[in-house]
Amino acid sequence: MDELILYPLALYYAWAVWRDQGKIAPILARSWIIMLFPMWCLISPLWAVVPVTAFKKAVYLTLTMAICYQVAATMSPRRILHGILLATGIIGVINIVYAFGTGDLRTGIFVQKNYMGKYMVVLWVIASAVLLDRGSAWWIRVCASGIAVIAVIMTFLSESATAVMLVAVTGLINICGSLFLIGGLLRAGRIAAICFCLSLVAGAGAIVIPSLQKSPVEAVLNHFGKDTTLTGRTVLWDYAEDQIAKEPWLGVGENGFWRYRSSPLVQKLYEEFHKSPGDNFNFHNSYYEIAVHQGLIGLALAVMALIWGAWQVLRGALVLAGVAQIYFLTQTLTVLARTMTEADFLKPFSLFHMILWIGALSALSQLRSRRTAPRPVSLSGYRAPLHRRPGSI
Repeated sequence: MDELILYPLALYYAWAVWRDQGKIAPILARSWIIMLFPMWCLISPLWAVVPVTAFKKAVYLTLTMAICYQVAATMSPRRILHGILLATGIIGVINIVYAFGTGDLRTGIFVQKNYMGKYMVVLWVIASAVLLDRGSAWWIRVCASGIAVIAVIMTFLSESATAVMLVAVTGLINICGSLFLIGGLLRAGRIAAICFCLSLVAGAGAIVIPSLQKSPVEAVLNHFGKDTTLTGRTVLWDYAEDQIAKEPWLGVGENGFWRYRSSPLVQKLYEEFHKSPGDNFNFHNSYYEIAVHQGLIGLALAVMALIWGAWQVLRGALVLAGVAQIYFLTQTLTVLARTMTEADFLKPFSLFHMILWIGALSALSQLRSRRTAPRPVSLSGYRAPLHRRPGSI
């Protein structure tokens, strides 16, 4: 019954985008590249196997990107942080109460453990960022610390290898980013010392790793009960490549491949991977998923948008150097890592990926404001006029 909330929210944001079009238009003019993929999806019903579904998903995706524009154009970076923390924090508290109350610790309120792991990573990244933000009120930072603990606990309980590793990596990125870009560590001498330490670690690794019986990657996978096929993902990717070869340029349109009742191949995949007919399935790789459904043209547009967005977020982190920008960078790196093992990139209303676009557009808006802001007038060489009495020459 979540549509009772989602549809009114969709109507509100559609109106808000129209209301704030004067603020959105200048940003849109400089970021049109990320709208090429939604536009491609909007015309894909012309050749899609399921045109109605393809058009509906395309409209949803277009509205999703419009919401990202509206948020970036009307909210400050810190306000965006607090808004995400509020929304995800409520879900995090509900999740841990439900999980321990029912004993369903691996999935909580989510459909499966991968979904819980993904959103607990989102919760962890935002909570740790707000905790590091000295500009936030003390009580907000205290709340963020409690939410961060919840996120870590639920991530480990999900037993999602990707989520657990992302929690460790993103925590380091948030802390190191704050120290380097905000804490004043970005100096030549300190960078040289850090590089020297890293070289020692790399040298030690070059000596130790060849002597191990298992590679570090294999050891980590074995710890989480995974094999070298990433729980069958590489097998799925072979099937995806075969399908891409059949419809290389345009694809089959959204939801055109995973049609259980009308596709013997899909039925075979469901049986091979122990899925029930009513389950949702995918290729567990965003690039293969997009290429199968939107073709290689759609994949090229999606990759161009991803590169542009990641570059804008990186520029924002290096030039603006605030906790919000570090957070957006951390989330972007998390999205990049997850696109290789999950297939939900550029899906409608996914907060996990919307943060990337909001961060990129927010950075673009701030950098643009910096360039257009009037420069302070230099007073060097300026001599005040002499005061004269009325009537004097």
